[in-house]
Amino acid sequence: MARARLRSAVDLTLAHGDKVQRVLYELVRPARYVTWEYFSRQRLVASGVLAARGRPASRVLDVGCGSGAMSIGLSEGAGVDVVSMDILPARIEAVHARRSSRTPAATARMRVLQANAEALPFRGGSFDAVVATEVLEHLDDPRRLFKEASRILRPKGRFLLTTPNREALLYRILHLFPESAVEKLASTWTQESLHPDLLHDHGTRGPRGHPDRHRREGFTVAEVEALGTSVGLRLLVGYTYRIPLPDRMMEALTPRLLSRSMAALGTRPLPFGLQVYAEFARP
Repeated sequence: MARARLRSAVDLTLAHGDKVQRVLYELVRPARYVTWEYFSRQRLVASGVLAARGRPASRVLDVGCGSGAMSIGLSEGAGVDVVSMDILPARIEAVHARRSSRTPAATARMRVLQANAEALPFRGGSFDAVVATEVLEHLDDPRRLFKEASRILRPKGRFLLTTPNREALLYRILHLFPESAVEKLASTWTQESLHPDLLHDHGTRGPRGHPDRHRREGFTVAEVEALGTSVGLRLLVGYTYRIPLPDRMMEALTPRLLSRSMAALGTRPLPFGLQVYAEFARP
């Protein structure tokens, strides 16, 4: 009987995963490598959320939601209660615009608001999962997000994140070049519209202090784990992934027909990859 219930739960998770993937595909409409890479990243984190669900009425907070693909995918594709938040009004408007392209019933369980990731306006123990994709590197005090996530998570809740890998092979190579050369390479090869992994904000738009600017190059798995441990979160999964070449270079080198498979391959654990994926649990 227990095995049957477990098998049923696994089957349900897989079914939701297929629906979420379909919604993400419709929203992102991947065609080239850079969009397939973005799609694969969203699917990676969404899969982690679904695998961690411990009860039917899950409630998820999407911190730094961007244009809302993750939030809509989970809400419409898996029936999850999602709060989608960002600090920039333009992003909130983008989420509303993208949400309006779906049927009202599909995203009825989704709420959108403007808020600061370092001071989350929610009661303690009010979420089953918190997601932060490409957020940590933009914060003045990353530990505050970890502390806030730990506070608002229910017991056994999950905190899932992605962030640039500070020790990625690409960064190690770029550090061998003069600053002027790095700036030229970064502006030539990075894909600015899809959260590039930049060194010292090369090519990043907006004034200093703008939320889109990187406060640092990124984090190592060990640094992310230390941040989580300092607020009582336990690291369940932590690895580097993503092919360690800039998006535009990958797009130039990857034939269109192989873009999807190459992007999917890039979400698997890979030493010196461009990104860090981490999943924490609250006791």
